Amino acid sequence: MKFIRDYYKSIFAALFYGITSALGIQLLLQPAKLYTSGVTGAAQLIVNLLNEFAQTSTPVYFWYALLNLPLVILAWFKLGKKFTILSIISIVSASLFILIVPLHPLTKDPLLSAVFGGILSGSGIGLCFRYGFSTGGTDIIALIVQRSTGRTVGQVSFAVNAIIITIAGFTFGWELALYTIISIYITNMVIDKMYIQQQKITVTVYTHKIDQISQELLKSLNRGLTLDYHLKGAYSGEEIGSITMVLTKYQLFFAKKIILDVDPNAFINIQPTMSIAGKFNDN
Repeated sequence: MKFIRDYYKSIFAALFYGITSALGIQLLLQPAKLYTSGVTGAAQLIVNLLNEFAQTSTPVYFWYALLNLPLVILAWFKLGKKFTILSIISIVSASLFILIVPLHPLTKDPLLSAVFGGILSGSGIGLCFRYGFSTGGTDIIALIVQRSTGRTVGQVSFAVNAIIITIAGFTFGWELALYTIISIYITNMVIDKMYIQQQKITVTVYTHKIDQISQELLKSLNRGLTLDYHLKGAYSGEEIGSITMVLTKYQLFFAKKIILDVDPNAFINIQPTMSIAGKFNDN
């Protein structure tokens, strides 16, 4: 299939995410009643709550797939087919491998479970981010909410994780909730290392569609832009414009999609930003 030929690296990333998330959840996090971030963590919490209060045993993969189903439908209509198909592959991959890998604790130490569970979860998510798609869940929610309300990715992610940690703390004890914070922190740190080293980056876009792209970016991202209309390509001799902006790593994920949807021929230069001064509305 042409899709497989064109995106085999992305498909490999989705399968890698499925394997690492399944190992982290089934062998480390779930046996210790610790949670990862986003929808996966919400699925774990539902399983533990049902087991605690209804004496009902349900698998994590079932709730993970079920919670992602309406989000995938929304993504199909609002975020594009390529993004959605690759995200579906990552969701199916994770569900399948969670089903295959048995629930078996590798250690009784919750700190070891939190650290190594976070490493496994973050490595798979970071690889998917690197190839330009999400692992479903919070990432889909974040982009849709950001476009409709202007809320940033970090605010959405923080809200979901805060709810998971708070419920887990009241239900299963605050010691496990604190270990969960460590797990989520490790996950995000590994994503940073795999996806992009710096929290903030400077992005310069060279395009013939400077006005269309800038309007879409302003509509979707809570960031200022600097426009330059007076550039000329040395090879083509054509006039071209540039857009410069400072983004966070999460916004880069969404900004690239917006830019390439408007102008597939745009040239995007991404540079690390070591520090900034002045107003920056961090997420």
